[in-house]
Amino acid sequence: MDESALPLPGRCTDIVAQKKKKNRVSLFVEDTYLDGLHRDVIDASGIKAGDIITGDQYKQLVRAERLFHLNNQIYRWLAVRNHSSSEIIKKSYAKGYSTEEVRNALNPFIEKGYLNDALFAESFVRDKKELYGWGPSKIRMALAQKGIKKQYIDAALKDIFTDQQLIDTLEAAAGSAAKRLMRTEPGLKRKKKLVDFLIRRGFPGYIVMEKCDELLRKLENEEL
Repeated sequence: MDESALPLPGRCTDIVAQKKKKNRVSLFVEDTYLDGLHRDVIDASGIKAGDIITGDQYKQLVRAERLFHLNNQIYRWLAVRNHSSSEIIKKSYAKGYSTEEVRNALNPFIEKGYLNDALFAESFVRDKKELYGWGPSKIRMALAQKGIKKQYIDAALKDIFTDQQLIDTLEAAAGSAAKRLMRTEPGLKRKKKLVDFLIRRGFPGYIVMEKCDELLRKLENEEL
């Protein structure tokens, strides 16, 4: 809206609940419709009928309205699944919010612990390991793509992938591919297919090569 066309400064002549959206109100200045706002935003502003509204006050209302909607949007994203801070920032930018707006919206979520990249990394590592059989290399790459800092990734992998857990997950991953592998010609071709599969799953090459003969033996003897 062209600010020069606004009746500001002016007296608030009415604040009317909207018929179709009861949680929103229409704000009138000098009997002219100014804007539609969420009731919580207008209540927080303290503005009531009879008050003078300046141009700066109106700008504050617009900023508060945008922040209100962004806060609700972040809650909706988090209700679907956990997100890293970087994911929320990217999604907010895609919605057209500015860097300042995103920073102001994110701070309370971080302070309350709703956004915690260290805990996000731990949960992500655990889920990918237990539910999908991913190895640490694949998990590390996925977390990095989500904008998680290296120290959080390192800490989460160290806590969850102990030496024994790494071997157990490696064996479970190999077992999940047993039917495919057994259809491959025995010998070098089968071994190569197993190695390729486990490296794609994110297991370090050194541990794959160290354990591949033992894993093949177990698979062929149906011990996995």
